[in-house]
Amino acid sequence: MTDATLSVTQSRLETFAREYLNTLGASIRETGPRWHVRLPDHVDVPFIHGREFTVGLGQQPDEHVDGHLLAPDSEFAQQLLEEASSMASVGHVSVSTEEIEEYEYPEWIAASDVRVAGASFTPYYDRNAVVALVKVGVETVSEYQTQFLEAIAIDMSSKQPLPSLADTVLNSFFEPETTSTEPLFESSAESDPLSQVGHDTFSEVIAECQDVAIENLRDSITNIRASASRSADSEFDEYRQLQEQRLSNLKDDLDSVSRRLEKVAEEVEHSDSHQQRVEALQKREELQAEKEDLENKQAEILRKKQTGFEERRREIYNRHSLKIVTAPVVGTVVSYERGEITFQLESERSSDSLQVPYAAGVGTTDNASCNHCQASLSTENHIVIADGIKCRSCSQN
Repeated sequence: MTDATLSVTQSRLETFAREYLNTLGASIRETGPRWHVRLPDHVDVPFIHGREFTVGLGQQPDEHVDGHLLAPDSEFAQQLLEEASSMASVGHVSVSTEEIEEYEYPEWIAASDVRVAGASFTPYYDRNAVVALVKVGVETVSEYQTQFLEAIAIDMSSKQPLPSLADTVLNSFFEPETTSTEPLFESSAESDPLSQVGHDTFSEVIAECQDVAIENLRDSITNIRASASRSADSEFDEYRQLQEQRLSNLKDDLDSVSRRLEKVAEEVEHSDSHQQRVEALQKREELQAEKEDLENKQAEILRKKQTGFEERRREIYNRHSLKIVTAPVVGTVVSYERGEITFQLESERSSDSLQVPYAAGVGTTDNASCNHCQASLSTENHIVIADGIKCRSCSQN
C-alpha cells in the first residue's frame, strides 16, 4: 500500500461505530472485547435483527456476536458504513487552516537540521476534492474473499491523489468528536454538493478513486494472486499425479485382462463339450469388450497427457483466478484552501524564510527544487542554511 491510500484502522472504526450508534440513540455497555448494544424501539436498522445485540471487536471470530464482528474488513463494519452514508447521499466538508492545529512540514525540511521557528499561510482560492471510502473485494477459490477498505482523496481538477487530505477527512469521519468539521453522516439541507461540482464530474472522480485503490493495493493483490497461483499449481499437480496413477492402474488392468484372455483362448481350444466352448467364447467376448474399454480410457488419458492436460489446466487456473470488485462506500466533496506558506527557518548560525505553495489539509502542493542548482529537494537532498537557503548538494560543493 502506498501513501495514496490510508487504511481504516480498528481504533478509528470503533470510534466511528460508537458515534454512529449514539446518533441512533443506542445504549452501549462495553465488556472487554464486546459491546452489548440496545437500540431504541423506534429505530430500524435493516441488517440488525432485534433491539439487542452483541458486537465483537477485532478480527477474531466470536461465537457470542452472531455475525456482528467490528473489524476493518468485516461485513458488519461495511454495513454500518453503508447505512451511515445512506443518511446523506453525498457529504460536504470544508477544510481550512483554522481547523488544523499544526502545519505539515515537507520532508525536505523535516529531514534537515533546520528548525521551523514559525509559519504563516496565506490562502488564495478554494479547490474541490473528493474523498471516498472504497471497498475492494478480492475473491478466489482458495481465499474465498479478502476485503479492503481504503480512504482516497483526489483533487477534482488535477485528478491528483491527496493522501494528507484523505487523512484529515478520515479523522473527521471516524473521530468526529476531535474536530469541528461536520461528521459525514449528518447531512445539511442548505445545499447539494453535487449541484456545485456536477454529478458527472463527481462520478468520474469516484471512478478514479476506485482505480487508485486497486493500484495502491497492488502488493496485497499480488500476494493474493501468488497464493491463488500456488493453490492452482498444487491442485493441477494433484490432478496430474492422479492421471499418472490411473495410467498405471489401467496398464495393470490391461495386463490382467490380457492374461485372462490367453487363458480363455486355451479353454476355447481345449473344450471338452459344446457347452464349455460356448461359455468360453462368451467369456472371451466379455473380456475383449473390457479390454477395448480399458484401451479407450488409456488412449484418452494419453491424448490429454500429450497436450499437458491443457484443458484441465485451463479450467483449474481459471477457477483460481482473481475476481476484483470495487464499490464506493462513502463519498464526500471537500473544499480546501490553496495558497502559499512562509516558513521562518533557523539554523545554529543564521536564519531565513522560504515561501512555497501549500494547501490546507494537504501540505506542500508542488515538487520543490533548489533555487541555486534546480535539483529536486527530498529527504536525502534536504535544505540547509548557508549563505541563504540551499540544498544539501549545493552546500557540499
